[in-house]
This record gives sequence, structure tokens and C-alpha cells, in this order.
Amino acid sequence: MARQRYRVWTTRLIALFFLAVIVSVGMRWWWLSLTKSEVALPQKALAEPPSLSEKPFDKIVPVVAHPLDEVLALAREALRKHRENHQDYTATLLKTERIGKALAPSNTIFIKLRYNPLQSNEASRSINVYLKFLEPKAQAGREVLYAPERNNGMLKAHEGGLLGLLSVDLTPYSVLAMRGNRHPITELGIEKLLTTLIEKGERDRKLGDCQVVRTDGETIDGRPCERVDVIHPQKRVLLGGVPVEHEFFMARIWFDKEKLIPLKYASYAWPLEEGGEPLLEEEYTYMDLQLNVGLDDSDFDTEHPEYRFP
Repeated sequence: MARQRYRVWTTRLIALFFLAVIVSVGMRWWWLSLTKSEVALPQKALAEPPSLSEKPFDKIVPVVAHPLDEVLALAREALRKHRENHQDYTATLLKTERIGKALAPSNTIFIKLRYNPLQSNEASRSINVYLKFLEPKAQAGREVLYAPERNNGMLKAHEGGLLGLLSVDLTPYSVLAMRGNRHPITELGIEKLLTTLIEKGERDRKLGDCQVVRTDGETIDGRPCERVDVIHPQKRVLLGGVPVEHEFFMARIWFDKEKLIPLKYASYAWPLEEGGEPLLEEEYTYMDLQLNVGLDDSDFDTEHPEYRFP
């Protein structure tokens, strides 16, 4: 009887032992799984950022210096100063342009120009302009007035002499308004010249290398200037495998060293034969430039007493 009781208790103790082992293992597995789930998430969320050496800065392509960089910086500074400091001016403009295949007779034009406030959608300030042609004799006496806010965006013009008995209203881009001109009146002026130079420089910078020559010691109308030459030795270049032609062979800009104003600009096409002279396409020179003279609405009114509009 005692031996039977001993066997029963022994069996119970063994069963309790195995049950305790099973419970212990299960509890340990449950605790480890809970611990891992609680620790893993915060570690992932609070992981330290990679060091600077691990950031992909080395993938940024470095900017390659270009011969036009200094010229573009000069033009941008000239534009900034002109916008900040100059609201109007008068000048005598000397203009020579190639129309078609031939150079047109050079013009001497007295100009009054006033800037309007720069709008957010504009690359350059819009203008009011009065022009009086002085030379050549065939055009002497011609007057052109462009004040778009007064004349519904039209320009008003009349010829000199007997042909000036009537005034005409023309849109700036019409055939008659563009006759004998490479550019419309809306693109006239120093500020527009600067913005165009910047646009062309940024475009040419993408077309590969060029030559830039800067010359000191020249003068325009008695003002000390620096001359900047931009030269494209190759007429045609490849851009993304597509042939593209430069707009000009050489451009020359004379910057007033004191005011940083482009007093003269000339553009040349490629010579007709190797070693020949480049062909002048257009040239503009501002003589007797007077800045901030205080032009008002009457200067852009056909009723001005000094004007001869019919």
C-alpha cells in the first residue's frame, strides 16, 4: 500500500515538474517576443541620421567655370544698378542695322525715354518713348511717340516735310512700324539691351566654350569704357547631338566704367570667307546721355509745344 502511494506521488511530482518546465518556457518565449516588439519599433523611429560623409553630396555635379561667367555677372550688376538708380534719360542714338542682306543707312535719333514700374511678369520695365530723327536727310523730321497707356498700345508717327501732314497710328509689330528696323520700339533702350545680353549669354553658356576678351582704355563720347568681346570661333555646335548655330560671330559691348552702362553695342556675323572681315549686323551708340532728367507725361504727349505732330 505504501509502495502504491509512493508511485502515485512520484508520478504527480514528475507531471508537476514537466508542467512547470512547459510554463517556464512558454513564459520566456512570450516575454522575449514582447520585449523585441517593444524595443524594435523605437529603435527604427529614433535611428540616428547618417553622418555627413554618408550623405550623397558627392553626387552633385560641380559647376564648371565658363568664360561668360564674369561677363554675365557684370551685366547683371549693370542691370541692377540701372533699375535702382535710373528712371529716365535723354540721348542721341546712333543706329546702324542690316536689313536683309544690306546695311541700311545709319540713323541719328534724339530720344527721350521714361521707364514704368517693373511688373512681376516682366523681364524689363516697359517704356514711354519719343523719337525725333535727325539723319539721314531723307528721314530728318520724322517723329515717333510711344505711350501705350495713352494710345491703346499703338505708336503714333509722322514723316518730316510735306509727308508729315498726317499722323498714323501703328501697332509696334506691324509691317509699317518695322520697316527699316530690326527690332520693335518696345525693345528700345538701355535696360532692354542689358536683359537681352543676359538672355543671350545664358543661352550661349549652354552651347559650349567661347572666347571672351576684355579691353581697357577706350572711350565713348569722352567716357572711359571697358570693351568686352564675345567670340564664337565655331558657327555650329552640337547640343544633345543636335546641331545648333550661334546667333552671332562676335558681340562687342562698351561699358561706362563709372555708371556701368552699356554705351555701345555691336554684333557681327561670320566672314563670308576664311580670314575675311566679320559682317556688321547691328550697332547702337548712346551719345550725350543725360540720366534722370525728370521727364513727365507732357514729354510723351503729341501736344508738346516742341513737337510737330499734325
